[in-house]
Amino acid sequence: MADLSYFHGVKLNESTDAPALLRVSNFGVTFINGTAPDADPAAFPLNEPKIVTSLAAAAVLGSAGTLLDDIITVLGEGGSMVIVNRVADDADAAVLQTNLIGDPVLRTGMYAALRAKALLGVQPRVLITAGVTGSWIEGGLTSVALTAGGSNMTEAPVVAFTGGGADAGKVLPTGVVVMGTGANAGKVVGITITSAGKKMTVAPAIGFTGGGTDPGKVLPTAVANVGDVANPFVSALNVICPQIRARAYIAGPNTTNDEAVRFRNTINGGRIMVIDPLVLKNVDGVPVAKPVAPVFAGVRARVVASSEGVSGSVSNKIIRTIDGVARTIAYPTDSNYLNERQISTVINERGGFRTWGSRLTTDVDVWQFDSVRATADMINEALEDLYFQYVDRKFTKGNLKNMIEDGNAALRAFKTNEDILGGRVWLSDLNEPTLNAAGKVFLNVEFEPVGLMEQILITTFRNILYYQLVLDEVRGAIENGPLTLAA
Repeated sequence: MADLSYFHGVKLNESTDAPALLRVSNFGVTFINGTAPDADPAAFPLNEPKIVTSLAAAAVLGSAGTLLDDIITVLGEGGSMVIVNRVADDADAAVLQTNLIGDPVLRTGMYAALRAKALLGVQPRVLITAGVTGSWIEGGLTSVALTAGGSNMTEAPVVAFTGGGADAGKVLPTGVVVMGTGANAGKVVGITITSAGKKMTVAPAIGFTGGGTDPGKVLPTAVANVGDVANPFVSALNVICPQIRARAYIAGPNTTNDEAVRFRNTINGGRIMVIDPLVLKNVDGVPVAKPVAPVFAGVRARVVASSEGVSGSVSNKIIRTIDGVARTIAYPTDSNYLNERQISTVINERGGFRTWGSRLTTDVDVWQFDSVRATADMINEALEDLYFQYVDRKFTKGNLKNMIEDGNAALRAFKTNEDILGGRVWLSDLNEPTLNAAGKVFLNVEFEPVGLMEQILITTFRNILYYQLVLDEVRGAIENGPLTLAA
């Protein structure tokens, strides 16, 4: 824009309308959540994420707990940077699980991943945690459906569960009602399950008492459903991962293939990869079961740092840091059974242990592959960063043109890097003067991440006419001289 005030001479101004350049952050950073009771609290305070880039820096964690072992595995598999979050250790398994999962308000435990970027300037891309992630509640309360909300209640009624079958280990669920407001005042609008219970063989009956003294009061009614209930690690990760565009790698039950599938069926978040079984490491001559998630996280970091990049697969990569697996997985029978059901595993084929499988637990087929999800995350974040530089610029033809061109240039870079097959940016039809005058600009972007050749199908055929070729060669040799055909 020209300065219209008086000036006699030559005055130069450098335009601030420069192109916005593509920037891509490190997509190979692992967030490791765990315990280290002997750690130096000054270097690794509780529930304060810290960057670790070498084993020397991690040494002050001490060998007790889970963190140092997990860091050694991730870096040993090829990772170069991890974010470590230390939680308080506890001999009580329930307390330890609570510490590991953490508090969503205080952002402790796994929820500390939500503030890693604000504290460290680095966003974690794969989350792993200590704890028994592969367990689930058998015969727990999966849902409650209100069939009638009741009316004219002046206070919240008490909900109680009865029945549930005759299993000696049965524990009935608990819950609290949620009262409505406004037009729904005096009615129950929901039930919050505070404990799912366990080992119920039939759905329990639901009853309500209380609700106030209004003579016109009508208590609500509801029905319960029981089944396998995911553990709280899963529900927490389903909340955390989408907020920071991360994925979580967790271990399955480490028992049987069927139980691994049963566990997977309790999950559907689109950003969680289940891996089963655990791995073995030789400790003083004794094979000891160790977590499998750090292995896959380290391999993933190695792939991202390699020529394959973010769009490369974590599957079919040689594992460097293990000595065995806790349960033998036969290829292709066991591995196919697990992979088809979105469970990754470890196979011993073609000269070593390999990661095998890369599907996330989702019923949306187009988003099953871990690398495809990661690639889309990278591009979405890069476009956000690119267009952040345009926020509050003037609404001019030049700026609109630059926005389109800069976005298309970024997509061309991703295509050249073989992260996407192609893509483009264009102005949306949603743009109209009333919205533009309010400061809104609508862009459409399309792109297609490079997928994987997960199934290579080969068809072979017999062709007996090759005998005729042999006969023709022999005849030719006889006619032309001594029979001296080489083998």
